[in-house]
Amino acid sequence: MHNGTRSSVTLLEVDYPSASFGKETLAADADFRYRFKILGNGATKVLWTDAAHREHAVAGPNLKEGQEGSIRITLDAATATWEPRLHAAP
Repeated sequence: MHNGTRSSVTLLEVDYPSASFGKETLAADADFRYRFKILGNGATKVLWTDAAHREHAVAGPNLKEGQEGSIRITLDAATATWEPRLHAAP
């Protein structure tokens, strides 16, 4: 995940099938990497609070159990961009 905003974000959370992960604070222009395993099928979502204390929630791609690869999430002032690079596990 990359914070492309010009200030820190707080209460960062990524929801994915059967679990979630997060970080209390992510500085401006900083990256946060987290490794997870997809268990189950379902939607993804990223939530965060910006420097003006506005809450944001942006839906991401649907995931399928057993997929592998990476997902880059880039936050900007109003939304998030998802770049999934996933494939079925061998």
